[in-house]
Amino acid sequence: QEVDLGDIFDSFFGGGGGMGGMGGMGGMGGRQRTRGPVVGDDLRFDLEVDFSTAVFGGEEKVRIRHLETCNTCGGDGVKPGSRVKTCSTCGGTGVTVQVTRTPLGNFQTQQTCPTCRGTGQEVEEYCGTCGGKGVNQKTKQIKVTIPPGVEDGNKLRVRGEGDAGPNGGPAGDLYIFLKVKEDPVFRREGPEIYSDTSISYVDAILGASIKTPVVDGEVTIKVPPGTQPGQVMRLKNNGAPRLGNPDRRGDHYVTVNVEIPKDLSKEEEELVQKLQELRDKTKTTGAKKSEKKKGFFN
Repeated sequence: QEVDLGDIFDSFFGGGGGMGGMGGMGGMGGRQRTRGPVVGDDLRFDLEVDFSTAVFGGEEKVRIRHLETCNTCGGDGVKPGSRVKTCSTCGGTGVTVQVTRTPLGNFQTQQTCPTCRGTGQEVEEYCGTCGGKGVNQKTKQIKVTIPPGVEDGNKLRVRGEGDAGPNGGPAGDLYIFLKVKEDPVFRREGPEIYSDTSISYVDAILGASIKTPVVDGEVTIKVPPGTQPGQVMRLKNNGAPRLGNPDRRGDHYVTVNVEIPKDLSKEEEELVQKLQELRDKTKTTGAKKSEKKKGFFN
C-alpha cells in the first residue's frame, strides 16, 4: 500500500503550513496527491448494565450518533453527473507554494489549496445531500450482545458501527465500555460471588437447614452445629460463569452472621441461665476427670 507523506504531514501540521522554513523539501510539493478511501474513526459508548446481565449475559439496545457514507454521492462528495478535473490553481497537488525571499535565503511554505480544498481536483458541483463532505450524521439504534461473565470496565467491540471513512472509506468500530450496577445482595470478584446470611444463636448452636439466595435462584444449605459468627461456607459451582467459557462457573461464598437477641423474655432468660449452669457444670466435671488421669509423678 502506498503511503503519501504529504497526507501524514497534513494530519500533523494542518496542510503543510507547519513545514515553513524547510525550503530544501520544496520538491515534494510537486507530486500529485492520491485521495483514496480512508478508514473512519472508532467511537466509544459507555453502557451501564444490571448485575444479572453481567453475570448471565443478554441483549441491550443502545442509540448512537455516527457518520454514515452519503447514499447520494457514494462518499466522494461530488454531485452525480458533475464533472471533475485537475485543479488549475495547484496543478493537482492539493497545496499552494509561497516563496519568501530573506537575507538568509529563500523560504518556502505550503498551504492547503483554497480552490480545491486540498483534494487536487476541481468539482463542477458538490453533492447537495452531504454538502460535499461525503458523509452524513445519523442516529441509529443497535443491539449489543453482552456475553456471560463480563465485569465492570470490560469493553466490547462492534465492528463497522463507528464513523464512516472519508472518500467512501469503511467505517471504524464502536467500542462499548461496560459499567456494572451494584447489587444489594451479592458482591463479585471475577467468577466468585459473595453474600451474607443471618441465623439465630439457637441455630448456630444446634445446627439447621436454611435457604439462601444465589445468583440464579435459591439453595438450601446445612449449617453445622457450633457454627461461629463470621464463618464462611462455600457453595461450589454457584458463582458466575467464566468469561469466554460460560459452562464453567465460580463458587459462591456465604458469610454466616449470628444474631444475638437484645430483648429476651423472662422465660428465655431463665433457660439461657440454666444452660450456662449446665455448661459450667460440664466444664468442672471435665476438669476433675482430667486430674484423675494424671500419674503420680505428673
